[in-house]
Amino acid sequence: MHRPMRDLLRRVSRRTSLHMPATGGRAPLHGFAPYRWDTTELPVTDDLYRPAGAIAQAEGLAARSAGAAATLLLTGGSTAGVHAMLLYACGRGGAVVLPRNAHLSTLNLCAVAGIEPVFAETSFTAEGRLYTTPQAFACALDARPDAAAVFALHGDYYGLYGDLPAIAREAHARGKLLLCDEAHGAYLNWRADLPNAGTRGADLFVQSAHKTLPALTAGAWLHAMAGVDVTRLRAMLRLVQTSSPSFITMLALDEARAWMDTRGRAACEALARRLNRLRAQAAPLGYMDGQTNPPDGCRYDPLRLVLRAPEGGELLAERLAERGLDVEMSDGCHIVCILPLKGNRRVLTRLLGALRFTAWHRERLAVGDLPARDGAAEPPFRPPVWPPRHMPLSQAAFSAQEPVPPSQAVGRISAACVGRYPPGVAWLTPGDEVTSGVADLICQTPPQRVFGLTQGGLLPCVPPRDAADRSND
Repeated sequence: MHRPMRDLLRRVSRRTSLHMPATGGRAPLHGFAPYRWDTTELPVTDDLYRPAGAIAQAEGLAARSAGAAATLLLTGGSTAGVHAMLLYACGRGGAVVLPRNAHLSTLNLCAVAGIEPVFAETSFTAEGRLYTTPQAFACALDARPDAAAVFALHGDYYGLYGDLPAIAREAHARGKLLLCDEAHGAYLNWRADLPNAGTRGADLFVQSAHKTLPALTAGAWLHAMAGVDVTRLRAMLRLVQTSSPSFITMLALDEARAWMDTRGRAACEALARRLNRLRAQAAPLGYMDGQTNPPDGCRYDPLRLVLRAPEGGELLAERLAERGLDVEMSDGCHIVCILPLKGNRRVLTRLLGALRFTAWHRERLAVGDLPARDGAAEPPFRPPVWPPRHMPLSQAAFSAQEPVPPSQAVGRISAACVGRYPPGVAWLTPGDEVTSGVADLICQTPPQRVFGLTQGGLLPCVPPRDAADRSND
């Protein structure tokens, strides 16, 4: 009997995970038989969209842990929560102020609902990591007073957290809701060192429990603070999430919450100590902390491990993978690792051993003083100038399209989101002009690192820009 998925998962289970989901291959409290426990909405269970029993109790406990007025369980990941809160705040049409590194799920919902993104101006750290200042959000709001809400990112892949209280003040002073993508910060509900988005001023925020907690993939929460109409919010969620939500995923969310309520703060503090010790042990090997000098008003999450590699992040990730360790992501200079809160001592021991081996191998080849591999040849993670927009996002996304080589798409209008992962920032969004700068970036980037291409080409709208412009005159 051929069972390829079982074979795949059995092989992967033997490897060491330094990426999400942050279960570490272990249930938080005890094991269970998923096939035996899988069920659906019945008179003896509960209904996620009309909860009155166990689901309502689980949501209430999750809200208490997060300090929220109400919480909705999500079995479609933070994507479902992002879609629901955008629909709640903006409805169909209108505009929302976004950062350039908003998750693609945000732009996808904008396309479907006809919401126009208004991008705030970007700033960059010394390492080239994108972030958005409160002043940039304020300028975008003043330029588009019709925008219904501000959508902010609270915690990126590198563990960089911006000045959310100041962003909240700018939004609320103008009567706008603050929506927050806190997918990487589910453990903030139990930490004393870094408050969650609701505590820092967000009206609605999502957390992907599976990214940092012992929860199964696609388990997430949508938290609402005081003043949000939870009945309407739940109705919006029903529009974008399956009508047959997984009870196993809801179980995993409740189990993770219960474990964190009991042991979460101590587990976070223990992981922080172990990561600091690993950073100190890795530095003599040449692997330096990649979370230094955050911009004013920002800070890094000490539970996110970012190491700068002399041989380059992508080469180090390959070397670790050869030894059975898989990282969350890598770029030209760094690796990024997500550690499980439970069972991380063994994982860190394996990681340190692998770093020692790769450092020895690097020195043996006498390449310890080389710059990051491909570092000089790699394109930056952003275009020199962000492209101008010539068509509403929703119109461009649903227009007739044809794949063409990037060099032949210059001057035309993109119909898709295109960019490099990591770090997942879209160089083009639907409605943007394909500039020569963006086309060059795409051509210089390894194809496996570019998202949004079809058959190796860009998807511009069929009419070239000049024809579209004439039609608007």
